Amino acid sequence: MAELRMQIPEELIRKLQDKLGREVKVTDIAREALTLFNWAVQEKAKGREILSSNKAGEDIRILAMTSLEEVPNETDRPSK
Repeated sequence: MAELRMQIPEELIRKLQDKLGREVKVTDIAREALTLFNWAVQEKAKGREILSSNKAGEDIRILAMTSLEEVPNETDRPSK
């Protein structure tokens, strides 16, 4: 298993803890962030977009991240 060491601003941790309404460990934040990023990469590889909207499905926003834009689309690859 890989070990990850990173510095996260205390203000960001506090904001996340405030929004989650509970004390959350930094390791849990990192683990869940990587889980979400892994899902996003898998979806982009399928040629899908990562979107956010309000509950009515309106006010749609597309997630823009340089790393996600660089994910090759698996459906564009020639089959073996």
